[in-house]
Amino acid sequence: MPESRAPVNACVESFQAFETDVRSRTMRDAYEPAGSSAKARETLRKEVCTMKKSWMFVLLVVLQTAIYGAANVVMKVAYSDIPPLWCTALRFGIAFFVFMLLFGRDIGSQLRCAGLRAWLPSSIFMGAAFITSGLSVNLTSATNAGFFIALPMLFAPAFALVLIRRPYRLSVAVLQIAVLMGLYLLCCNGGALAIGPGELVGLASSACFAAALVLSERDLSGANAHVDAKGLSATQTGVTFAFALVGALAFEPMPAFVQVSTVSWAAIAFLALFGTCLAFFLQNTVLAHLPSATVSVVLCAEPVFTAALSAIVLGEYLGAMGIAGAAIVVACTVAATLLDESPQKTSRGFMQKFMHAHRSRLPRRRSAPLVDND
Repeated sequence: MPESRAPVNACVESFQAFETDVRSRTMRDAYEPAGSSAKARETLRKEVCTMKKSWMFVLLVVLQTAIYGAANVVMKVAYSDIPPLWCTALRFGIAFFVFMLLFGRDIGSQLRCAGLRAWLPSSIFMGAAFITSGLSVNLTSATNAGFFIALPMLFAPAFALVLIRRPYRLSVAVLQIAVLMGLYLLCCNGGALAIGPGELVGLASSACFAAALVLSERDLSGANAHVDAKGLSATQTGVTFAFALVGALAFEPMPAFVQVSTVSWAAIAFLALFGTCLAFFLQNTVLAHLPSATVSVVLCAEPVFTAALSAIVLGEYLGAMGIAGAAIVVACTVAATLLDESPQKTSRGFMQKFMHAHRSRLPRRRSAPLVDND
């Protein structure tokens, strides 16, 4: 009789082992849906590094914005001896020469491999943006020009939707309205805006700059990118220099360069080396990693830095409404970074990976062995 039950006991033991394995697999899948614990923690670590890197690029945009804000004050010093278009031509001509002197061989090899589409459209829009911004300052007051020139964030999301198929989110629209209110309070300081030719040219400058940002993002971060930050910066400064030189020769008298003061030459040197070379390189480096819509919102803080430096250098102080507008712009700059939902940095994906890594540390449940009633 015992010998006759041996095959039955073997079958029962095999079934018990099979059921125990199934239960352990089920519980492991429940606790570790993202894979092994080591893999989940590694994925979480990479995600945290990506978020930290994102904030680093945001800080680079803030630095670029501070440089642009300082450049607006320095330009007033340079304009005392040199007309605007000639100042722009000198600024971008020197910057283009510096780029080619330092990286000319590398830039040349990039442009030989890349087609015109990889750099020319963004360079044309960038040149148009700086030329029209100078014309806006000449055609209207500095306050009104500063307001309308600082509005690329109104156009960047729409251009991104058309050119690179990025969704136009509701959160971006809310930020646009808030930034618009903040810029009005900051630049107008409680005054009124009158719409004229200078204001319309300033608005066109913002649209051109927004298009340049979106096209630069496409050229630098796409799968078929053939130019890097320094290559695109060089082409943008070169095209802007050509535009400014043609405009200066056509519409402004030749300045007496020998009579330009040392302070004005120092201002032009600052605009060329820091306001153009460094600022453009930072901008194009960041656009390879951050959406152009986010960059455009951060750049709206430019009047904040201009106002702060104007108070120190020129003695121009903001009133209560101007300070409130600056606070709104800064808050929107922070919000734009926090609400950035690019595919690699969604909060939902981050929290899922965090929960998966946390669950992987929980002890696995073990199924109780079956009792043989026989």
